[in-house]
Amino acid sequence: METLQLGSKRYQVASTWNQLKRPQLLHVVRVLYGPQSHWPLKLRLLSALSGAHFHDLLSLPAVQAVQLYPLTDFLFDEDQYLTEQLLPEVRVPIQYIKQWRARWVGPRSSFRNLLFGEFIFADTYFRLYATRQSAEALDLLVATLYRPLVPGMSPSHPQWQGDRREPFNEHRTEYYAKHLRHLPDAEKLAILTWYRGCRQQLEREFPEVFEAAEGITSNQQAGDWGRVLRKLSGGAFGPLDQTARQHARTVLAEMQDMARDYQKALKNAKS
Repeated sequence: METLQLGSKRYQVASTWNQLKRPQLLHVVRVLYGPQSHWPLKLRLLSALSGAHFHDLLSLPAVQAVQLYPLTDFLFDEDQYLTEQLLPEVRVPIQYIKQWRARWVGPRSSFRNLLFGEFIFADTYFRLYATRQSAEALDLLVATLYRPLVPGMSPSHPQWQGDRREPFNEHRTEYYAKHLRHLPDAEKLAILTWYRGCRQQLEREFPEVFEAAEGITSNQQAGDWGRVLRKLSGGAFGPLDQTARQHARTVLAEMQDMARDYQKALKNAKS
């Protein structure tokens, strides 16, 4: 955290994505993805990060204001990303949905309870949104990750497996998306930002896996995780459906070992 002093007022400013609070994250994405303004972007972001009133920042001498802009640099740094789950639960407005489906729960920080099957579908929608900016793809991404809360599900429940969400079923994703499309745009974009950050973390942890996946092309679309799943099935994790139900990190770790063993075998063959 950084300290920002404006006259007699002192503000604590996050220096990483993971230090943000939920309201700050939502404010930041509204600024980043919202309409353009003639006011400086970094000044508006500084207000979002610090909680300082925008007009107080606007009244600063231009030279002093520019000197504060580096406080926002982490938002544009590719080595900085959001992995902390700041929206563990979202609520669809009651006027759009039945009361019992008002609460929707997402995965835990850093994809700790994300299944490989979920990851395959989520990453497909993520890449589709990244290439086409499709609102439908964003809704499907959110609907893959966020599912209705199972009442009473907690660590004390005999069926607890580390997840409060309904079990993943790809055949219900479109149905869920029809409801979750009513979420505020800022929440959808915050979820997108979090997903991107967790994915970047996985890329850092399992570089050989993502390099290999990006090397598998189908109609010029990289990262064919479905093909990867089919290649893995029947091996270390059993049939296809069992592989899909494994934690994503468990499967990626196994894939990383397989990739390294393959590269080692190639190297030995050449020597």
